[in-house]
Amino acid sequence: MKVGQFPYPLLRRMRHILIVWVIETITLYLLGRWLPGLMISSEFDAFLAVALIGLLNAVLRPLILQFTITFTVLTLGLFSFFLNIVVIVMVAYILPGFNFLDYASIIYVVLGISIMNLLASHLLALDENDSYYRSVIPKIKPKDLPPESAQPAGLIIIEIDGLSYNVLRKAIDLGYVPTIQALLANHYQIHSWNCGLPSQTSASQMGILYGDNANIPAFRWYEKDREKLVVSNHLSDTAMIEQRFEQQEGLLAGNGSSLGNMFSGNAGKAVMTMSKLSQFRKLPKRSGVFYNFFLNPYNYIHTILLMILELFRELYQSTRQILTKHRPRIRRTPLFAIERAVSAVLIRELTTHILIEEMFRGSQTIYATYFGYDVVAHHTGAASPGALTTLRDIDKQIQRFKDAIEHAPRQYEIVLISDHGLSEGAPFQQLFGITLEQLIRKILDDQYSIVDTGASEETKGYVNSLLQMALAPHKKLSKTAQRLYEQYKKDKGNYFYFNLPPNDTPVKQSDIVLCASGSLAMLYFTNYKQRLFFEEIKQLHPNLIAALICHPGIGFIGIDSYVNGPVVLNQEGIFYLNAKDYEGCNPLENYDDSAAWQLEKLFSYSNVGDMIIQSRYDPETDQIPAFENLLAHHGGIGGDQTMAFVMHPPKLDFTQPINDSTQMHHQLREWQDILFTSQLNQEPE
Repeated sequence: MKVGQFPYPLLRRMRHILIVWVIETITLYLLGRWLPGLMISSEFDAFLAVALIGLLNAVLRPLILQFTITFTVLTLGLFSFFLNIVVIVMVAYILPGFNFLDYASIIYVVLGISIMNLLASHLLALDENDSYYRSVIPKIKPKDLPPESAQPAGLIIIEIDGLSYNVLRKAIDLGYVPTIQALLANHYQIHSWNCGLPSQTSASQMGILYGDNANIPAFRWYEKDREKLVVSNHLSDTAMIEQRFEQQEGLLAGNGSSLGNMFSGNAGKAVMTMSKLSQFRKLPKRSGVFYNFFLNPYNYIHTILLMILELFRELYQSTRQILTKHRPRIRRTPLFAIERAVSAVLIRELTTHILIEEMFRGSQTIYATYFGYDVVAHHTGAASPGALTTLRDIDKQIQRFKDAIEHAPRQYEIVLISDHGLSEGAPFQQLFGITLEQLIRKILDDQYSIVDTGASEETKGYVNSLLQMALAPHKKLSKTAQRLYEQYKKDKGNYFYFNLPPNDTPVKQSDIVLCASGSLAMLYFTNYKQRLFFEEIKQLHPNLIAALICHPGIGFIGIDSYVNGPVVLNQEGIFYLNAKDYEGCNPLENYDDSAAWQLEKLFSYSNVGDMIIQSRYDPETDQIPAFENLLAHHGGIGGDQTMAFVMHPPKLDFTQPINDSTQMHHQLREWQDILFTSQLNQEPE
């Protein structure tokens, strides 16, 4: 049998169980010799203790998890660790030759047995999938698979958030993604495509899933008619955004599954999907979403150990940057280290687990997002060692569900995709000693109140979705968690966990609202209900436009005008978007050919800013500063931030160049038609 295939033959599984049993017995006996708080009378008592621990885990653990899955998720699996402690304490009460004299020894025993189990599994070529498959797959896998020729087709679309075509190519060349390399060797094809403006998840994923992303001008924007600040990763806003498009048939309509995404695409089942958390108001009755993941007592230990490893990895990498005086760099806080561990490990593992379950349930199209790379790259760099190792771990997940296809009721094809890329550069404030908000305030002589709406941190929305799913049925617990987090929240504009309602009062009372998304910023004059034009802004604030375009950190500004329509201008020239012509030097000459069309599309939106501000891109160094405190960023144009990738099997043709995420929707639709409308792949009656 090939490595990675399952289910394992009965004799092989029995052999593995016996070997692990012996190893755990030896481990427990040695711990009894080393730990003064653990008393084991004989080797036979150690043997019986391990057997009883396994028996109680098999019988009691599933029952307890049925009632405690919410707390298990909320504590990121630590409550499941507590269950192991309870089991071992029960064994100590049952067996007279197995006793503890202190509490610390109980914890050491749980950790020792778990770690040795993991080491034994790896030595026996049983990676973390093995215990998962042995414990979970027999309960959910189809008992009688139809012949391969009679199996309908299926499509798995994996989005790797923020991974550009160029960085993927670099990772392939450096050997970080062996599974992807193997797919390429099996005649998979890889292409770059332009995600368009704004180059960020809410606009791009909406375009991919629905074929339309109109009036999503940035990650956060201000709607003058509603006097409302919209933030893509505030859960109430995420739901509202998708509701505006749900009348259209989404990519996942019908028997589709959305896993770990921002939007659902009209999927029949949506898990950890930010826009659909209202479906989990009765989570305890639907505990199967996370139940199977935490069922096995060693799977979650493996995940916790990986999270701890990720924390140490972050500590090492951030410290090394400081000691080597690496430039550019940004401050990486303990909160980011926790977010990195949760996003790059816990949610990644959950996503893979649920994806495999959906495969065995026969979902027709599965769309899942891994966003750990984007999280790490924002703070470390797009091709940093930290970002590439995160990508390597995602590659392992691809191998896991790739191996599972053989035992699924559908013949799944795998498509890999990204929603946007990442551009790099020292933050605007590091380069010029001033934020964009401070610059505008200085130009206007501090005569107007300006609200900077904060950073576009997508990660917090995904982590928040996990918290919401756990807390939704428990209002009192949710309120307690919110109050606790209130004590630790950061500076103005920073995102709140638990979907705390944003305080819109400062926004409504301000004269100007500034919404930054990477290298692109939207400026709104809130005292005017309609969009202000070039002529009006010049009359109201005579120095603003000239001062901005003369600043060395500003690449161009975009603004509508009565005379010429929307224009793009910098210190050297002006580009007329309607006429597709320019005077002086072309402000868009350093950008790709679709830049003018993308900006014209933005100006067609009713809620685009009164002024679009783009930081300066240097094509020689390929550097562009973010208005946020990020090293790698996206949201505007320039560099790799618009250069996404798609990778597909040879039977699915990439028909034409793509210059917008809405066009990628039609390409994926075409592939669905190829797979699902063939007479050989009709649904069984």
